[in-house]
Amino acid sequence: MSVAPKSVKAVKAPVAKLPAEDAPGGKASLLLRKAGNGYAFPVLDAVATQFARSLRDLIRALGAPGVQVERSGTEQVAFADWSQAAIPAIFWRYHASPLKGPVLLSAARPLILQLVDIFYGGKGQLAAEREDLTDAEERFASRLGRDMGLQLAAAWGDKLPIAPELDCVTTDPAKLAAVRADDELVVQRFTLRGAPFEGKTIFCAYPVAALRGVAGAEPLPETRDAPGADPVWATALNKALRDVRLPVRSVLARPEISLVKLLSLEVGDIIPLTIPRNVPLTVAGRNFATGSIGEANGNAAIMIEQIEEGPDHD
Repeated sequence: MSVAPKSVKAVKAPVAKLPAEDAPGGKASLLLRKAGNGYAFPVLDAVATQFARSLRDLIRALGAPGVQVERSGTEQVAFADWSQAAIPAIFWRYHASPLKGPVLLSAARPLILQLVDIFYGGKGQLAAEREDLTDAEERFASRLGRDMGLQLAAAWGDKLPIAPELDCVTTDPAKLAAVRADDELVVQRFTLRGAPFEGKTIFCAYPVAALRGVAGAEPLPETRDAPGADPVWATALNKALRDVRLPVRSVLARPEISLVKLLSLEVGDIIPLTIPRNVPLTVAGRNFATGSIGEANGNAAIMIEQIEEGPDHD
C-alpha cells in the first residue's frame, strides 16, 4: 500500500545557471547570491539530473528493469517539516567532506520492503503494512544506502569532489542528530515511475549552511590581477631551494634467486651479478637519468648519458 507524503509548505528555491565566463576556470559557481537574503545553488541542477539517471540504473539492477526516475523541482524547507512529511520512511545520513554538514537521503519504508521482495525473487507486492524491519531488510537498507552514496559521489564528480560516507541508517528522524529542527534544507525529489513503484519517492536533502560553507558568492580573482611577489623574498627563496640536499641513488643489479636457494645460503656462498651497461639514477625516489659505470680519480663513478624527460618534456 502506497503512503502519500503529507503536504509541506515549501518555498521554491530558484535554480539558475551561471554563464561560464562568470566563474573561475569556466565553470559555474556553486553559490549564486540572490536579492532578499535568498540563495540559489545552480550546480545542484546538474547534480540532480545525473543522480536521477544513477538511481534509475541502480533500481533496474536490483530487479526492476522497467522503472524510470522522474526528477522534480528543488524546494527549500525546514528539516522538521521535511522529515515529518517523509514519515514513514528510512533515512540515510552521510558525512560528505568538504561539505560543512551532512547529506541526507530518505525513501518511503514501503519502497524498501518492495525492493527487498524483488531482490529475493518476488514481484514487489506488499501483503500488509508493518513498522519493524527484519534483519535482512535492515542489511538491505544499509547496502542500498552505500550504493546510493557512491552514485551521489559520481553525480558530484566534476563539480565538487565529495566522498559521502554512510554513518547512520534509521527510521527515526530524531536520530539524525547532525541536523536541527529549524535548519533549512535544499530538497530534491526523485519520483519512481512504473510498476510496482509508481509514485514512490526518494528525497535528497542538503543543509543550506553546508552548501554555503563551501561556496563563494564571488568568483576568485584571476591570477594576473594578483600583486607580484617581492623580488628580495623570491631571490632568498630561490637560494634556499638551491641549497637543499637530495638523496641520489643508483641500483647496479637486481638479482633474483629461488626461495629454496635463499634458505640454503651460507657464509661464503657467492651470488653472481649481471651488471647492465646502463643503470638508472634516482633523485629523491624519482627517475632522473641513466648512466654507465666507470671510474674517476680512483673511485667508482657513473657517467650521465641521458636525462629523463618530465611529463611536459622539460
